[in-house]
Amino acid sequence: MDRDKAEYVLRYYAHLMTEQEFLAQRHLFGTVKATHGRSDEAAQAKARVKPGPFRELLSNDPEVLNLSREGSERFLLRTAERIFNDHRDKIVLNCCPKCDALAKTPKARQCRYCFHDWH
Repeated sequence: MDRDKAEYVLRYYAHLMTEQEFLAQRHLFGTVKATHGRSDEAAQAKARVKPGPFRELLSNDPEVLNLSREGSERFLLRTAERIFNDHRDKIVLNCCPKCDALAKTPKARQCRYCFHDWH
């Protein structure tokens, strides 16, 4: 799955994440904020000892840490792929009828790439 499609799936179908995936996403968000953009294992360890408001987003749950160990990018791709495979019947990929590119939202009616309008 490409990054565009993965972001689309997590943005519009995040309600299909498991509780552990939700907590892992929250953990990674806190790590990224606390370390100014990093989410690898070293950044997660640094965020854990760094004082600040983002520490409350971090988790100690071993399953959450396992899901987030490879960082945000891998988490995004892996979770979106699982959601897409498990809930394919509930996911609508809104693609442009002209160029077949993925639209920005599930209800969009204009392509952000070729600007084709299908209202």
